[in-house]
Amino acid sequence: MAFDEWLSQVDRVFLERFWIDHIMAGFSLDEMRRDWESGEMPDDWVMRIGTKYELEECDDNGFKSFGW
Repeated sequence: MAFDEWLSQVDRVFLERFWIDHIMAGFSLDEMRRDWESGEMPDDWVMRIGTKYELEECDDNGFKSFGW
C-alpha cells in the first residue's frame, strides 16, 4: 500500500474512533512515514496510539463513550 493511501486510511479510522486525525494529534509526516515503513496496518496504528495515549473513543456524534 502506498504511503498516501495508508495515511488516508489511518486518518479515516482515527477520525471514526477518536474524532481526530494525525495532524490534530501532533504527529509529523516523518513520524507517520516511519510507521508506514515498519509495515504497521492503519487499524493497528490507531489501536496502538489510542492505547498508548489512553484516548477515549467517541460515539457517532463526537461525544466520549463512557459506557454508561
